[in-house]
Amino acid sequence: MNRKDYIDDSWEEREVDSQEESVDNLKGPFDPNNIDVDISTVNLGSMLEQLEYGEIDLQPEFQRASGVWTDVKKSRLIESVLLGLPLPSFYFSEDATTNKLIIIDGLQRLCSLKEFCIDKTLVLNNLQFLTNLNGVSYDELDRTQVRRLKSLKITINTLRKRTPTNVKYVIFQRVNTAGEPLNPQEVRNALYQGKATRLLKSMAALESFRIVTRKKVPTKRMADRDLVNRYLAFYLKKDVYDGNLDQFMGEVTLGYINTLDDKQVQNILNTFKSTMDICWELFGDKAFRRPNPKIEGKYLKLNKSIFEVISVSLALLTNDEQSTLIKKKKSFISELDKLLRDEHFIQSITSGTAKVPQVEYRFNKIDLLIKTVLEQ
Repeated sequence: MNRKDYIDDSWEEREVDSQEESVDNLKGPFDPNNIDVDISTVNLGSMLEQLEYGEIDLQPEFQRASGVWTDVKKSRLIESVLLGLPLPSFYFSEDATTNKLIIIDGLQRLCSLKEFCIDKTLVLNNLQFLTNLNGVSYDELDRTQVRRLKSLKITINTLRKRTPTNVKYVIFQRVNTAGEPLNPQEVRNALYQGKATRLLKSMAALESFRIVTRKKVPTKRMADRDLVNRYLAFYLKKDVYDGNLDQFMGEVTLGYINTLDDKQVQNILNTFKSTMDICWELFGDKAFRRPNPKIEGKYLKLNKSIFEVISVSLALLTNDEQSTLIKKKKSFISELDKLLRDEHFIQSITSGTAKVPQVEYRFNKIDLLIKTVLEQ
């Protein structure tokens, strides 16, 4: 099948298997004394000034889309400010490297204020009370209105940089007044900004990755980056995995990548790209899926554990071993098909998949399968 013609509308399963990943599996209680939160009340004008001078990072890379509010909702936020109504508290995290404030909660409010007061791209409309201001831009407000806006008292909660990462993780999970809490990958992407998160973004954007996953891994809520994060973790640090998947994918892996030099990071990206090319050559559009036991010739959803074990195992082979496996493709596919129908192996990729015995079992079985085929 041609890479560009991978879409097969006869496939009914299009998404990714949901597999457990606890967001509450941090080990042991942490010392409350480690929580370093600065709570301050400031004028809104002070925060607008920080925004204007780039001292606040709105982090569109980890936050959900910053432009999801309609102009009407943005306008009514500004109206609330002009009426002197209190705004919910804002939450920030202090970046240890740049000392900038990273927004945790309040992104939509900040973006709306920035659009109106700094970018000056928002024109007020559909106001409920200050109807005389419909069609008015920031520059058209009178001095009294500007002073009222900038003098509004707001509460800012800032997690200081000395606050441990695992404590920040819990807080990121819990504070979100405007919608759903951040999911584990969104939190990881917030906590480990730098080379690691840029690498995740580049990996998820690779055409080879998108094609071999049939462009069915959602970019929304960073599902695609979660998948490549799993690859990175087991490719780089499989030998130290202890069953704590969040910590393994975050601190152990992303934290480590942030210490690497640019050449090392580029090599990781290159290896992933070539591995995805090999996976396409071997499996085509059936990559990382197991046969549907109820319908012959059909396949189930893309399975995270299959993606993880197959891609990592292939990536760790030498170039000669990869070439040999491709030459023995028919035999390899046949043996893999048998394994993907085996009851014990299925359990290792569908139940308790983050547990150490399950991880070790599926990696051992795939390693043995590859070794057997290579020696044939």
